[in-house]
Amino acid sequence: GMAVGLFLFPHNFAALSRLAVRSSPLVSMATETSSCDYLVVGAGASGMSFVDTLLLHAPEPVSVTLLDKREQPGGHWNDAYDYVTLHQPARNYGVESTALEAFTQHPEKLASRDEILDYYRSLLSRWGEAGHRVSFVGGAAYDFGSASYVDASGSRVGVDASKVVDARYTENDLPLLVPPKFSVGDGVDLIPPNQLPARGAGEGRRYCVLGGGKTGQDAVLFLRQTLGVPLDRIAWVVPHLPWITARDPPSPLRQNTCIEFIASALEAHAAAGSPPSALSSSAFLQSAFAKLEEEGKVYRLLPNETPTKFMDATLNRREAELLRESAPSVIHGRGRVASLSSTGDLVFADGSELALPWANEGGRSAAELTTYVHCTAGAFNFGASAAEGRRPVFSSEGEITVQELFQFPGFCFNGAVVAWLECQRGLSLAQKNALCELPPPPEEGEAPPLGPVAGQVGPLSAGHPLLVSLRNLRRWYATPGMGEWLHGLRLFSLAMNGYSLAEGRALVEKNCAGLVEAGLLTPPEEGR
Repeated sequence: GMAVGLFLFPHNFAALSRLAVRSSPLVSMATETSSCDYLVVGAGASGMSFVDTLLLHAPEPVSVTLLDKREQPGGHWNDAYDYVTLHQPARNYGVESTALEAFTQHPEKLASRDEILDYYRSLLSRWGEAGHRVSFVGGAAYDFGSASYVDASGSRVGVDASKVVDARYTENDLPLLVPPKFSVGDGVDLIPPNQLPARGAGEGRRYCVLGGGKTGQDAVLFLRQTLGVPLDRIAWVVPHLPWITARDPPSPLRQNTCIEFIASALEAHAAAGSPPSALSSSAFLQSAFAKLEEEGKVYRLLPNETPTKFMDATLNRREAELLRESAPSVIHGRGRVASLSSTGDLVFADGSELALPWANEGGRSAAELTTYVHCTAGAFNFGASAAEGRRPVFSSEGEITVQELFQFPGFCFNGAVVAWLECQRGLSLAQKNALCELPPPPEEGEAPPLGPVAGQVGPLSAGHPLLVSLRNLRRWYATPGMGEWLHGLRLFSLAMNGYSLAEGRALVEKNCAGLVEAGLLTPPEEGR
């Protein structure tokens, strides 16, 4: 039997219910109506950042209603596993007005889940103390179709807002909320990573971690460091080996960022003699990773295997070495798991099967001996909005949709950029959208049965998110006052790495010139 039922969580099909809310034809009579200048739907990283920058830069005071289906702000941090920490520096996360690093005790400034939730809660009171009119409504599901929400008491409340901000469009997919795409045999013990602490290492328990992204890496580190599970009791399925960003590169505070990454790729390409063939394959980007690896700015899991994926998962050297020690436990090169059989064997998408090393030990099947950990949700598949049509950031109907305009590190930053643009009364709707180029939508066609694979390292096509980021930043630098604001913004990656406005501009121009010369970018005079 299919055991999605093992995922008996209250939010099991939250992604599906969120989709329904977007396009619901249901318009029931609201029992009361509230009004505000801005209704912001989603109080996670994007929504909180949007509100904070809006309050700082709005030409006149505005009233904001902030809604979230969760009881408190902080978005996916409310649903994250207890042992998670922020994996990027706290000095580059949160909102514009308030330093997150002041809230954390961690020596590397890696805020814990509780510290981040405390930070976001404190913003509500800080905004109030500063005289801003922000009301937060938790436990409320907003229905875009009827412009109303149902509050915790079950009453339907209509909202009359001048602008509606959809800040849940880029909501992360988490294993706690998004069931696995693979099927699960009867009697198989499958858990989300949140339940690992309760399982422990006792009674010779074995673990099979499914997924090689940051969640899978965290699960393996937790099993090894905290629970002390020996390596021979762990199997780790990693379908696509990832490049991992070094949090502690030798050059202090210079973590790899998207604009600097492009510069590294151009330098490595030139050093290799600018082979034209590299441009139509993954070789151009892979040469950048090889250069960064030499500089100590990225890590790999298996010494002799070139990673094929990059999602900006971030570790320090000690964590990377601990994961490398886990190499004997890594199951790689078989693709993705399509099902777990009732005996606990792994069945891959190509139909091949693999028994775990301890299968039939003492006459017991792998399913009897093993806890399987689901780390395959694909955080950036954005299931909450994947079925919705793409739309501009700024719509003529007064709706604003916070989306990914700029790559790593980005979520909080993108919320702030959209809010800053919203506050520029001198810019028309068309001008604002021209400053918000979006990556092209995925090509039409059948979605793969096991879901999309994000972050594949491939050729640098014109619509690649790296080039979208570069073109957007170039436009922002050409927008009066925006470059000055960016380089004073704690959330902007080049500012984090110590670049002045002049240095940032120079890097962007150098990148653009190099990409035009390589034939990867059209000159700006001839369009984008």
